[in-house]
Amino acid sequence: MAKIERSILIDASSDQIDKITRDGNRLTEWYAGIEKSEPDEVYPNPGGKIVMSYKSGGAKFELTQTVLERTEGKSAKYQMEGMITGTNQWVFESQGAGTLVKATFEYEMPGGVLGKLADKMVVERMNVENLETSLKNLKKLAEG
Repeated sequence: MAKIERSILIDASSDQIDKITRDGNRLTEWYAGIEKSEPDEVYPNPGGKIVMSYKSGGAKFELTQTVLERTEGKSAKYQMEGMITGTNQWVFESQGAGTLVKATFEYEMPGGVLGKLADKMVVERMNVENLETSLKNLKKLAEG
């Protein structure tokens, strides 16, 4: 299982950042690689789902992301299912007047040994780049 962790300090409150990240219709605005996101009527509450298309390493992945846990302004954890399986977690920690946003992704690629090889050679690097770009995009949106 691959694990990617990144963080960024954003000059905004955790509530301002959470307002952006919990809006399933805005994912395409700030999360690099997401081309489509369609939240259900329960999202962003636990059990809610988003059907999305994610592009990474030249491949397009159809995914369903389910909210496992969510504490407003503090954290959220999601289960990813589809062509990639795993979890992603977002934690917001107050840092003076700003917020440290920590993102952790743990996932597996399909295809056994070949899928793991493709992940290590291409997809993991693209996922890291997409996450870093996404955090920068989130910072721009939150800081206005």
